[in-house]
Amino acid sequence: MQSIARGNFVIRTPVLGFGCSAVMGRVGRKASLAALAAAYDAGVIFYDTARSYGYGESEGLLGEFLRGRRDQVLLSTKFGIRPAAASPLKRVLKPVARMLLQVVPGARKTMQGQLASMSSAGHFSVDALHQSLHESLRALRTDYVDFLFLHEAPASVLQQDDLFTALRKLVDAGKIRRFGIASQPEVIEAAITGRVLGLQAVQFPCNLFNMSLAEKWQRAAGDVLAVANHPFGGAAGIAASKALLSQLASAPGTPATLREKLLPMDGAVLADFVLNAITRDTGMHVVVPSMLRLDHLRANVAAMEHSRFSSEEIRWLRGAITGSTADRGLEY
Repeated sequence: MQSIARGNFVIRTPVLGFGCSAVMGRVGRKASLAALAAAYDAGVIFYDTARSYGYGESEGLLGEFLRGRRDQVLLSTKFGIRPAAASPLKRVLKPVARMLLQVVPGARKTMQGQLASMSSAGHFSVDALHQSLHESLRALRTDYVDFLFLHEAPASVLQQDDLFTALRKLVDAGKIRRFGIASQPEVIEAAITGRVLGLQAVQFPCNLFNMSLAEKWQRAAGDVLAVANHPFGGAAGIAASKALLSQLASAPGTPATLREKLLPMDGAVLADFVLNAITRDTGMHVVVPSMLRLDHLRANVAAMEHSRFSSEEIRWLRGAITGSTADRGLEY
C-alpha cells in the first residue's frame, strides 16, 4: 500500500474522499454541513471541490467547515470553470430548485443542464489561474491547497508552457502542494504520455462502465496521484450497475460463493464492489463520491474498511464486467 505524506501527516491509500460537487448546489447549507461533519467524524480526510461547484459557494462552505481542522485534511480544488455571478433572484430560486429535486427526481438532468449553462468553462490563461486561486484561497480560508486541478481541461491546454511554468512557480511558493489535470481519460493519457513537467496528480471519471485507464494506471503513471470521480455514474449508472451485477449473480459461470455475496443487490453491496473494483490493485489512490446522505456515507466507509470481496473475487468480477460491457457498448 502506498502513502501520501504532508509533513508528519501520512495518509494510507487508497482512500475514500468526499466529492463536494453537490455542496451548496443540489444540497443546501444545513444538509451540506451535516454531511461534511459526518464524513470527517468517520475518518474522511480528502475533500475535493472546485471554484464552480455549488454555484460558486461550495468552497466557501467547505472553508467554513474546515476551520480548526485544516491541518488534518488534504484539500483539493480546481480552476478553469468560472461560476456565474450570484444574484438575489438566484439565491431565492436555489431552495426552490432543491425542493423540486426532492419531489421530481427526474428533473435532475434538466437542472444539471441549466447549471452548466450558468458557468463559463475554458479559462486556462495564467491570469485566470492566479485570479481563481486567489479566490479559492480566500473562500477556503487557507493560504495553500494540497492539490490544484485544471478543471475539464482540453488536450490543447497541454501545449500552454506558460501555464505550467506558472503552476510550478506556485508550487515553489507554497501556494499549492501539487498540481494536476481533472479531465476525460483521453486527455489524462495525453498528459502522461507527453510527460508534462511537474504534473503530480490527475482526476478522471471512473466507474464500472469506464475503467480502462484505471486498469492500466499502476504501470503507466509512476508516482502521480490518481483520483477517481463519478464512481457510481449518477442515477443511470447506479441502475445499470445493479442490473449488471444482478445478472452476473445469476450467471451459471459465477462461483457459488460469489453469487451469495452479490445478492441481494442493495446499496451496501453495490458500494462495496464499485469502490473496491476501482481502487483495489489498480494504482488508483483516491475515490471521491458525493456522500451527502448518511446511509451512502456509511455504506462507502464500510466498503473501504471491511469489504466482503476478496481480491481474487474483485479481479474475477472486473474481468467478467469488462467482457460484458464491451459486448453491450455501455459507458456512463
